[in-house]
Amino acid sequence: MKTMKKKLLSLCEIADREAASRIEKFYDVTTLALKDEESLLAAIPPYDAVIVPYTVNKLVTERVIDAAPNLKLIASSYGGTRQNIADIYAIEKGIAVIHTGASRERPMAEYTLALTLCSLMRINNYHADMTLGGEAWPRTKYPRSRILHGRSVAVIGYGRIGKAIIDLFRCFTDKLSVVSKHLTAEKAAAEKLRKMELTEAFAENEIIILAGGSTPDTYHMVGEKQFAAMQEQALFVNIARGVMVDQQAMIRMVQSRNIFLALDVFENEPLEADSPLRKNERVLITPHRANNPIEFEERWKCLAADIECFAAGGTPDSQLTVERAKVMSES
Repeated sequence: MKTMKKKLLSLCEIADREAASRIEKFYDVTTLALKDEESLLAAIPPYDAVIVPYTVNKLVTERVIDAAPNLKLIASSYGGTRQNIADIYAIEKGIAVIHTGASRERPMAEYTLALTLCSLMRINNYHADMTLGGEAWPRTKYPRSRILHGRSVAVIGYGRIGKAIIDLFRCFTDKLSVVSKHLTAEKAAAEKLRKMELTEAFAENEIIILAGGSTPDTYHMVGEKQFAAMQEQALFVNIARGVMVDQQAMIRMVQSRNIFLALDVFENEPLEADSPLRKNERVLITPHRANNPIEFEERWKCLAADIECFAAGGTPDSQLTVERAKVMSES
């Protein structure tokens, strides 16, 4: 006798055909591009699982979860869950919540490396001069640049992306530190890392990278005190979230001190057209594109693997606990 498949509602097209086929071995998949709570409330009751795309609004709310008595799995097709899923509520009701954060690890780490190298080498300055009306041949315009090899680096946040950054930067230096509330000094030492407090990391490292999650507790965690502690010519890189930094304090400090910034995120996005960050040669800025590489589309294979694992009775690699959900950024 043929076993009936469980039912999965996907709120977006599963763009990877191979991943879709893997999921369809375990679930009958229905695709409905529902974008509001009321429509989802009407559709969700018979489903055992749901795939949720990026949305700016809370889509899988407590009401939606309560309306789905069979629901056992919520899968985000993006790296986060906090923005559009009542993730903690779901987890506390015994529903598994998974995401595709694994697909972001290498792209985000390489983008961080690119920002770091470009800033240290002043590549952005040379390019801007030679293409946008500055000096036609600015060989001697800027002071000597620096390489990454052997320099001291601190990473703030030791989740998936922070670990990926550390692993990649090991190719350049063994002077690596981490700021994390969830990593003991002993565990850090076992991983050949030095655990530091936040301001200590800014004071003792030449490169400081913000890679942690944005939560109410991390709002403006980096401010004037940390920037004032930076060494001369030290570099601060932010690929996390802009609201984790007091941007006005950062602007004041980069205007008054010989420090460098490489920023992919800002407190307000898009960045204001008249922002002083656009006019400082020691600041490299990009428009929140660290997750843009095509390899991010491996997310569908990550999702398929975790859905397969769940369907087989296992614990998916990305399955959230309440504690982990609380420290994640929004999508």
